[in-house]
Amino acid sequence: MADEFDKLKRELQSGTRVICLSGLTSVASKALVLSKLQAETGKSFAIVTESNSEMENWTTDLGYFVNDDQFAIISLPSFEADPYSGVSPHAETQERRAMALWQLGHLLKRNSSFVVLSARSLVQRTVTPDEIASLGCVLIRDKDSAPEALIEKLMAGGYVREDPIFGPGQFSVRGGIVDVWSPDAESPVRIEFFGDTVESIRAFDADTQLSTGQLNEIAIAPMREFAVSPQDLKDWAFFAKERFADDKFKRNLKDHTDFADEGEPFSGWEFLIPLVKPFTGTVFDHLADCVFVIDEPTAIEHTLATHYEHINNNFDAITEAGEIGLAPNDLFITPDDLRTKLEKTLSLELRALGKTAAGTDEEFAVGEATKAKPLFLFPASAKTTEIELQSRSTRKFHGDIAAFVTELGSRSKTNGEQNRTEIVVQTQGMAERIREILREYDTSLAANLIQIGDVSSGFEVPGFGLTLYTEEDIFGEITNESENRNFKSKITSRKSKLGAFVSDFRDLKIGDYVVHVDHGIGRFDGLQTISSQGADREFMLLIY
Repeated sequence: MADEFDKLKRELQSGTRVICLSGLTSVASKALVLSKLQAETGKSFAIVTESNSEMENWTTDLGYFVNDDQFAIISLPSFEADPYSGVSPHAETQERRAMALWQLGHLLKRNSSFVVLSARSLVQRTVTPDEIASLGCVLIRDKDSAPEALIEKLMAGGYVREDPIFGPGQFSVRGGIVDVWSPDAESPVRIEFFGDTVESIRAFDADTQLSTGQLNEIAIAPMREFAVSPQDLKDWAFFAKERFADDKFKRNLKDHTDFADEGEPFSGWEFLIPLVKPFTGTVFDHLADCVFVIDEPTAIEHTLATHYEHINNNFDAITEAGEIGLAPNDLFITPDDLRTKLEKTLSLELRALGKTAAGTDEEFAVGEATKAKPLFLFPASAKTTEIELQSRSTRKFHGDIAAFVTELGSRSKTNGEQNRTEIVVQTQGMAERIREILREYDTSLAANLIQIGDVSSGFEVPGFGLTLYTEEDIFGEITNESENRNFKSKITSRKSKLGAFVSDFRDLKIGDYVVHVDHGIGRFDGLQTISSQGADREFMLLIY
């Protein structure tokens, strides 16, 4: 594999426009390869994933393998809200998108980064790099910056006025003092002005209001990518009355202009404001120096084809129903524009099964009447350089510790110095429990065998001499399925481990290991009868 990886590096450094990398079957193994590729080439990578949930897996896995504060990992989610539903995007998604676009302007200028974005983010029209930069600001002590301009910018950028402030995205004003909490900051800052001059900048504790240190400068990021002022909304109302003058829109238009005429936002304004403030930027403007990594192009192709079909149908439906909305081309770049932009980028296509399988999928999609029309953004027939790096999934032990110990032992006997095994767990407590279990099986613990971190799945990459297990590989699969693995309930995850670890209490024998929902791994030491509430009851005795 070393030869193949070296070939991959050479092709990338020589500027080969499209490289197809096959054989990697999991996000975690792909993240490992890309982290090594970035470290040895210094390139910046924009990784396009099928969905927001896959984006979260990528971000998590890269965070484990990169593990270096000097490299930024930026995630740019897509809006989940239908632009023709009359509903605004979720505030958290707006904040994350604004933060990502803001960071792209600041971080990519300083060091190489990873940017992870969902397929729909790729086609969403947005602001230009200059516009997002103007939404935020950098204040420097002893430099001029009018407080009135700062307050106006904060309000247009989505900040909320609160006194006192207690969370990110808030600001307060008291005379010549402005408190503000940027979404990328651990604590708020207090800015004191003398006229139009920044006299001091101090970080402070929001609970105690006590200063925690002086700062020479502060960067304040926007809370949303689209700035809007009361005057912008009034202007929108004026032009909307001209644009949607047909009587069939009268009622729905009034529902919006009743607010906009007063300079107040309304539900779904983000998808209507381009009428007066067109979205002139695309994500490609923010990622000009990146190598685009397309994670499973066939899946990305299908996702985008379905998306285009969906928004076109929805726009036609609301127009027929007398509801106002801007055309898809005002909100998203067209498939032809997308294809043109992709052809100007350097691309690394990650195809687990290679181009041959992709070609078969392509032929099937063309003849499949039930599927959205293919866009041919990443044609398998295109001339590309194909390289293969093999990975495979690790075995799932479902709580069979003896079998896991046996496999560890066999690996320690056969692996040379160039091969290593890692067990990745999320907490120090879990790491200590696994060490104790392995010692009870008289298993010698290699240095750095157990690592603290978070990886979406275990895998083996023979060519890199690495086998990585997660705690889920050992104790059982997490069955809770959610759109976003980083925001799931941990309780559900722990319950699923328990169910996989012991299939039936009748199977328990003294000395078996079990997983308690709250306390983690324990050893079953039999049943005990205890008097409780006037009755004798049997309880499990667990030793931790």
